[in-house]
Amino acid sequence: MTTERWDDDRLDRLADRIEGLTSIAERHDRLIESNARVIQALANAAAEAREERQQLFQRMDRQQEEIVGLRIETRRMLDILINQRDRGDNPTA
Repeated sequence: MTTERWDDDRLDRLADRIEGLTSIAERHDRLIESNARVIQALANAAAEAREERQQLFQRMDRQQEEIVGLRIETRRMLDILINQRDRGDNPTA
């Protein structure tokens, strides 16, 4: 078993390595924080898009109901006009 002496040069190299590792760890921490912010922004955007999509679906449902109502009303008016024509009540016929 050999024992190496911890001289100043060796201690300096060790300190440099520790400093380098600390710097890498700090960069990783910043990257992790940045990624967390990006993920949160994406989650917020997805939630907003879901809400907008839901509102569009609700609007489409209302418009579809209006279309059905207009069809019913149009059909009723058409029936009235056809009945008037068949009875001879139409002054333009």
